[in-house]
Amino acid sequence: MASKLRQTGKIQIGENTRNWRRRLEDTYGFLELVRQSRSPDDLCDCFLAYAWRFGATNLLAGQIPPRGASRREQLSHVLLETWPKECSLRYFSSGYLYHDPTIRLVCRDSPPFLWKEASELCATDGLAGRVMMEAAEFRLRDGLTMALRTLEGKMVGFSIAGERLEVEPGHGQALQLIAAYALSHAIVLVDGERPRDHVHLSARQLDVLRWAAEGLTVDEIGERLTISSNTADSHLRAVRQRLGVTNTVHAVAEAFRLGLIS
Repeated sequence: MASKLRQTGKIQIGENTRNWRRRLEDTYGFLELVRQSRSPDDLCDCFLAYAWRFGATNLLAGQIPPRGASRREQLSHVLLETWPKECSLRYFSSGYLYHDPTIRLVCRDSPPFLWKEASELCATDGLAGRVMMEAAEFRLRDGLTMALRTLEGKMVGFSIAGERLEVEPGHGQALQLIAAYALSHAIVLVDGERPRDHVHLSARQLDVLRWAAEGLTVDEIGERLTISSNTADSHLRAVRQRLGVTNTVHAVAEAFRLGLIS
């Protein structure tokens, strides 16, 4: 019996490893497709081709403008959009941006969240509830929003939505990675490549980053490279600082964009 259990465990571990490898190859395949996008519309199509599997039919991503910005200023901050036109027109014409519960959570630099998790904010702001109800009228009933940052540190809300959204376990980090990379590429498409000093990472920093790109924790990276978890974490912090980003997922995306890892 014990032998059968061990064998079953080995089979399960092997299957999990194969599934994880397939997800990783799939993720990097989409990163390459994003890299090849030549316009914001192409980029939107590419990203939704990936997010469609979770039920997403539309996306909206843009920098958060200062409070009191005019409708034109708000629209100038949009980087990627496939929102229904009437929904978008109503949203920006009615000043919903500053009542949108998802934007309020983005401004708090919240981790990725489903729209249903923002429902508590609707209880304290009548317009917040209206924002969500009107989105549902346009078949944007369920959504997920990620708070990202530009290299200059400006907050960006990146939302995907549809009638029903369901992100399967194990796919969340891949979705964040592709979104962060899509954001960086969108900025390049809109504003052009911005001059920056050449980024040099040491061989050890690249090793740590490559393992982080494969989803390993600092403890697992430390074990794989026979270094302490504190040392692995220190290397990742140095990488984030040199790349000018605030989290590891964005560091992986930016390193991929710059050709530091592949």
